[in-house]
Amino acid sequence: MSALYFMSPARCTPETLASPLERGLVGAPESLRDLSPDGKVELRGDLARVGLAEGDELIRLTPRRGFLLTGDPLAAIDRSRANGVLAYDMTGALGGLAFEGETLFRRLTDLDPGALPTAGGFARISAILVRDEGERFRAYFPQELGHYVVEVVLDVLAGLAGGRSHRA
Repeated sequence: MSALYFMSPARCTPETLASPLERGLVGAPESLRDLSPDGKVELRGDLARVGLAEGDELIRLTPRRGFLLTGDPLAAIDRSRANGVLAYDMTGALGGLAFEGETLFRRLTDLDPGALPTAGGFARISAILVRDEGERFRAYFPQELGHYVVEVVLDVLAGLAGGRSHRA
């Protein structure tokens, strides 16, 4: 079996990495948080066989497809593959944004917040959406659309604030 570990951001030194959301989030409210650097592994197969480490979060999208959020994507891939689950490092492929407010959520998607986690439309793109406690949400989307997503979220926030910009 061959491994494409050299393509994983987990193998890079921190100073060589940049978030696709970094520039767009300059001056943004603290309620918006960049999740792009977090380890993300796509899983396909029997999700009951995925070996979770402490701190890992398994997001089930279908009975046989999920995403694992982890601090060590390479180790998670090794554990998952050893248990017969297909696993791919998506850390560099997916950007992520945490945000707060159900009204903001409803302006960005037609999805039911009670039906999360799910994959669906968000800011007119495809994303994986997760609801945390209260009115806190996370969206994971193709990293090349990161700046666009931040701009859309900031525009919606400005509209909700009566047209006032949320930039410092």
